[in-house]
Amino acid sequence: MIHSVRSIRFKYTQVNLGYTFLLVLIEPGQPDQEQDSMKIFGRKIKKRELLENAMGLAIILAFVVDMMVPRVVSAQAVEPQAYLFAPLIDNAQITEAVQPMFPRSGEKKPVRTIWVIATAYSSDPAQTDDTPCIPASGYDLCAAYEANGVADTIAANFLPLHTQVSLPDLYTNQTFVVRDRMNKKYGYGRIDIWMPTYKEAKDFGVQRIQMNIY
Repeated sequence: MIHSVRSIRFKYTQVNLGYTFLLVLIEPGQPDQEQDSMKIFGRKIKKRELLENAMGLAIILAFVVDMMVPRVVSAQAVEPQAYLFAPLIDNAQITEAVQPMFPRSGEKKPVRTIWVIATAYSSDPAQTDDTPCIPASGYDLCAAYEANGVADTIAANFLPLHTQVSLPDLYTNQTFVVRDRMNKKYGYGRIDIWMPTYKEAKDFGVQRIQMNIY
């Protein structure tokens, strides 16, 4: 592009020089007049050169600006692609927040820790009543276990229903919920852990363990 501008300017100057010399040859005058004509001719040449230089610079600047504009636009078009990775982070956070789960022991401090005598029971009519899967809270133990495979219910008379507890001596990171009541003769410090089968409850026996109350 720059080479073409210079070539055009050079040819233009040659044509003007030839035309001016032609005028001098056709209309000869006195020596003084010839000197004045040469001075005028020199001034015109300088003015034309300045004008041509200015035009050349303007063309070069326009060319440079024209080359820069597409680069700026392409950079702006690429920039939003950085947001393609944002949904991956948001989905992970949403998935973790939506999953229903009780707080694990260790995630919060217990209000108090006590020693209790623990036994176990199952949804056996001989050990419960005519609705063996439904404890005092109305929660369906059998349906919940079939759906989730988690046994997390205890019976206790000295704690409010829905109280959350943990049994660190038996289960490291599991939270239990008080959903049932024991026989009225059992008071403070006695709990019954629900288990899915009669055999598991029988094998558990009687144990003295620590219980964290939240």
